[in-house]
Amino acid sequence: MLLKQIDYFLAVVDNESFTKAAEKCGVSQSAISQQIGALENRLDTKLLDRHNRTFTLTKAGEYFYESATVIRDQVNEMLKKTIAIGREATE
Repeated sequence: MLLKQIDYFLAVVDNESFTKAAEKCGVSQSAISQQIGALENRLDTKLLDRHNRTFTLTKAGEYFYESATVIRDQVNEMLKKTIAIGREATE
């Protein structure tokens, strides 16, 4: 579930909205909120300071966002290469 939580966190920050992130991810806004909360609990630190309908990143959140973005890009590249290798093997 950690990768999904990271995806949700990145979607929230990238879209600057829990609601827009939920729409993009195809889940409810409450599901996004619950998973971000679970991620924060797992890390035992706040990633976001929530202000009514807005939020700001904490210092930990800024670090996590930067690191998670790199990891997401690496995972996407790994998937592309794996698919390409698999296609070459079947030809």
